[in-house]
Amino acid sequence: MAHKTRIYFATDVHGSSKCFRKFLNAGPVYGADIMILGGDVAGKAIQSIVKGPAGKYRCNFIGVNYDVDEGPELEALEKLIADHGYYPYRAEPGELDARKEAGTLDDLFLQLMQERLTGWLTLADERLRPLGKRLMFMLGNDDPPALARLLDAAPWGEHAEGKVLWLDDDHEIMSWGFSNRTPWNSYREQDEPAMAISLAKIAAGLNHPERAVINVHVPPFDTQLDDAPVLDENMQVQQVLGQVKMAPAGSTAVREFLTERQPLLGLHGHIHEASGIRRLGRTIAINPGSDYSTGTLNGALITLEKDKVSAHQLVRG
Repeated sequence: MAHKTRIYFATDVHGSSKCFRKFLNAGPVYGADIMILGGDVAGKAIQSIVKGPAGKYRCNFIGVNYDVDEGPELEALEKLIADHGYYPYRAEPGELDARKEAGTLDDLFLQLMQERLTGWLTLADERLRPLGKRLMFMLGNDDPPALARLLDAAPWGEHAEGKVLWLDDDHEIMSWGFSNRTPWNSYREQDEPAMAISLAKIAAGLNHPERAVINVHVPPFDTQLDDAPVLDENMQVQQVLGQVKMAPAGSTAVREFLTERQPLLGLHGHIHEASGIRRLGRTIAINPGSDYSTGTLNGALITLEKDKVSAHQLVRG
């Protein structure tokens, strides 16, 4: 019987502790041999919880006003905020405004990102090491480069970006977490020629490119795996007849790479709305999409045999 390797892939958890806990549980539940967490692990904002009189803490989170006591109520609120991907911060009145004025708010933001990611990596060690469950991860375009050193030093798992790693005796994986240019000028972006050079440089280390897995954060251009809302010059979503206008926002360099090299599998993320599976010649390209803000984890299960992807499906939980 041919050897089979089952992969569980998820991406774009964007700081959601609930999604990360689900990710750690999903690999063993689905019987995956290898778990791969794609890019964009960091959250996007701090949520201040302001200390008020009589030991109360107050905030407005997702349109709801909270006025809670220190202790279990405050801890439950902080967990709710973290599960949605934000960073709760107990602040004195006016503290964040003062930090912004002093130019130290970004330092606090990075500190909170580092603390959460460190906690996640510790939890991954506790949950997956006893099972011997193999784990790979990388940063995405929205992740500050300073977080890479935490992945390098992770107690369990492999920082895959920029490398070729063996998945089993037959299949290799190469990974790259940068995106093409976006309207948001995020931390890790490249022009298309630079993206092409980066992919080619990593691919030079492949022994069997025809049996490779290409884990690239940005999806291939114009494949419906990259359909994103169209924005105007004021960064407002455009609508036509009451429907959000969509357009491809993926990478031409990634599409050319997959089309020319024809690896077995492409694993992608970045465009949250564009969940799907598509073929580019013999290559199967997958974007599970992302609903991190609701605490819902989208993922993909893929089974590899020597010269083929023998099974693939999107999963959600």
